[in-house]
Amino acid sequence: MIKETINYRLGTTADAAGLAAAISTVISQSMHYNALARTHETKRYNALFLAEKMAEDPCSVILATDGDTIAGFCLSRFDDYTIWLEWFGVLPGYRSRGIAARLLDELENYVTVRQCHKIWCDCRTDNNAAIHLLARAAYKQVGTLQHHWYGQDFFIWDKPVVPETFKNYGTDE
Repeated sequence: MIKETINYRLGTTADAAGLAAAISTVISQSMHYNALARTHETKRYNALFLAEKMAEDPCSVILATDGDTIAGFCLSRFDDYTIWLEWFGVLPGYRSRGIAARLLDELENYVTVRQCHKIWCDCRTDNNAAIHLLARAAYKQVGTLQHHWYGQDFFIWDKPVVPETFKNYGTDE
């Protein structure tokens, strides 16, 4: 049995086409999103959009790779000194190996670089795997949006990640 080695790294514009294919696979197979959401999100996260995203913010895409194969991804964006976790996903053949949890950990490594103090995200209210993973990673559910994006229900989560450089963040000191 060959044991793969999963590496974690920032995505580059050269990864855009492979990343778009990986995102399309994960989203199109998701049972948690309606057809409108799956269609719109896979169109949005195309290779051109992703290349521009990574060129603009080099910390916005983290990849889990097995050699040259993308096994998982974590997409985020700077949002007024917070990090919005847009999408994370793991390709079917790589699930149940801790890759998603490690991608969330890797995202935290870029909080200081991006001068942010928290990460926030959403997940569908019926996505038990994401709910469990986010709770285990110390994200707190802070709200529910009913009949929201694509007419579906979402939980909103956040995780304060205040780096040492922001210990007085929000104070007059």
